[in-house]
Amino acid sequence: MVYLVFPSSWHPSQPYLSLPSLKGYLHMHGIQDVEQRDLAIELLDHLCTWEKTKPLYERITRELSELGAKPRHSQFEQEKFAKLREAEEAIPALMYEIDAAKASMRCEDFYNLDRYMESLKIIDVWLDNILAPYYPSQLTVIGSQMRYSPYSTKEIFESFNNPNENFFYDIYKEHYLPSILKEDIDILGVSITSVEQIIPGLTLAHLVKQEAPHIHITAGGSVFTKLVDRMERDGSPAFQFLDSMIVHEGETPMLKLVEEIRGGGDLSKVPNLVWEDKGKVKVNRPFAKEELNKLPTPDFDGMPFDLYLSPERCLPIMGSRGCYWERCAFCSIPFDHMDFHVRYAENVVSDVQNLKEKYDCNYFFFTDEALPINFMRTFATKIVEADLDIKWTGELKFEKSLLTENRMELLYESGCRKLIFGLESYNQRVLDSMKKGVELEVIDRIVEECVRIGIGMHFYLITGFPTETPAEA
Repeated sequence: MVYLVFPSSWHPSQPYLSLPSLKGYLHMHGIQDVEQRDLAIELLDHLCTWEKTKPLYERITRELSELGAKPRHSQFEQEKFAKLREAEEAIPALMYEIDAAKASMRCEDFYNLDRYMESLKIIDVWLDNILAPYYPSQLTVIGSQMRYSPYSTKEIFESFNNPNENFFYDIYKEHYLPSILKEDIDILGVSITSVEQIIPGLTLAHLVKQEAPHIHITAGGSVFTKLVDRMERDGSPAFQFLDSMIVHEGETPMLKLVEEIRGGGDLSKVPNLVWEDKGKVKVNRPFAKEELNKLPTPDFDGMPFDLYLSPERCLPIMGSRGCYWERCAFCSIPFDHMDFHVRYAENVVSDVQNLKEKYDCNYFFFTDEALPINFMRTFATKIVEADLDIKWTGELKFEKSLLTENRMELLYESGCRKLIFGLESYNQRVLDSMKKGVELEVIDRIVEECVRIGIGMHFYLITGFPTETPAEA
């Protein structure tokens, strides 16, 4: 079996696109024994369920008693004792609220800002306290923090040997590893898309390799793509528990990897693969780029839809990969993608129709780094022509062409209800230094149009850009 996992942490409102894209592609090519698992939302739901976390509370009281009985404490023990005492006092007051807070984010209360923020605060406070035995490590709704840096290979490995602080080690081993190992798995794929997922994702790979060394474990995601040259030059100790890594785009490489593992076993034939051969890191070049219009609709079967913290089912979709602009001075996206390429709008509309019908979903989130304006126009036109009742959002760059041909009205008519802009700065000199390629006058007009039409907006901002003054910020 091909077993695909997405580790903690990620935004809890919807599944991430990587695993469903891989599963759909493998199915299209005849690989049917594929399972996918969103451990990010599973773990969050588990830790936010009182009945499942009683053992953690019992551990808090036990460790508090043990520390309290010691005649002397180190500085760390003093800090941990204070945290355990805080947790012992906080949890009884929250134990009857935590399940209600989750339920609130899965019903109409989600749309009430005060109730939403209250529920979010309850969940974050609960997580901060229920994981007190692992102090100083912390978990929030959308992220985690440890004393171990995910940027340091040495510290990542150290976290594996300290389950007293690496709660992923403890919780994965006790609650998730048994269910994984009972499956007849020959290939385990771990998708790591953010830096915060490095320690949890590699912790899982480490645990699986310890118990089942016969399983081929591969990891993929933009994190590894950025490290290709360094790994090729210096090697990587990660190959102690990873058998390979897939960089850049992953559909064809994952298919070829499955075929080679189950067939000839020649990893040199797998495009985009980084692997180790007799102690030397091999990088299979040239890197392959997917033909987006030959990709199937993503397959979300097996995703735990009832666990996501959203009152409506919302699914990610993709219209393009890479960024058509690729000039922003601060951006690392060009390192993650080989070239900008687009899926035909009619194919994306077909994706929407398929997903809407199969999963009873009316809400969609474009995962594109920056939605191309012409693509949006065609997509919106075809959505209106097909009379599809959906709501959608996506990220894009401020472009003057948005203001022509009533495009903003067309976007709204097609179901666009929020646009996420990379504003970065509202100072023309700083924008020019960033190479954003936009004038303040255009930004103003687009914002005014969004307000007039009823499209919500979210702005990304950067402060402290080199040479930026306090007045400009």
